[in-house]
Amino acid sequence: MSFRFPYLALDVETTGLDRARSHVVQLAAIYDNGGSVEKLSTFNQIIRWPVITYGEWYAMTLNWGLLEKGWRDKTLPGVEDTKVLFSQFLDRVQPRGKITVAGKNAAGFDIPILANPANGFSLDRFIRRILDPGSMYAEDFDHIPDQGEINKALGRAAVTHDALDDCWDVVYAVRNKWNC
Repeated sequence: MSFRFPYLALDVETTGLDRARSHVVQLAAIYDNGGSVEKLSTFNQIIRWPVITYGEWYAMTLNWGLLEKGWRDKTLPGVEDTKVLFSQFLDRVQPRGKITVAGKNAAGFDIPILANPANGFSLDRFIRRILDPGSMYAEDFDHIPDQGEINKALGRAAVTHDALDDCWDVVYAVRNKWNC
């Protein structure tokens, strides 16, 4: 199998696991059009929140560095400006039509959190079907593997929980499965 179609590897880091209330503190994406990996277009944004209205201990601890940077760096955009920047990125990489999303948790976590009332991202550019690395690798395991298991099988480092690093994991997993 060779490269099939363009897709957007997508990942978020958040203040919690509650898909209805958690804030996105980092949004990253890589648009893979089949070109050279070194030339793929990336989006990586830490979001500045003046007030966090919901957080869970585990996620707040895991993402403390992102939260601290977002609080201290007054030049970082807030969520409204990040929505504009992300929309501009999507328009630049694929000016027309809908985009297939790929991600380790995109369907059940990342996309619902982006759309929740706290974040309010428009998802009208995304195709409703998701390219899921776990499902792609199920035939290589006796279960549907998580991204960490896929990384280990591919000889890649453990999942870092940095949104851009996690997007790269998805790109390498998809490209490996598609033999490109």
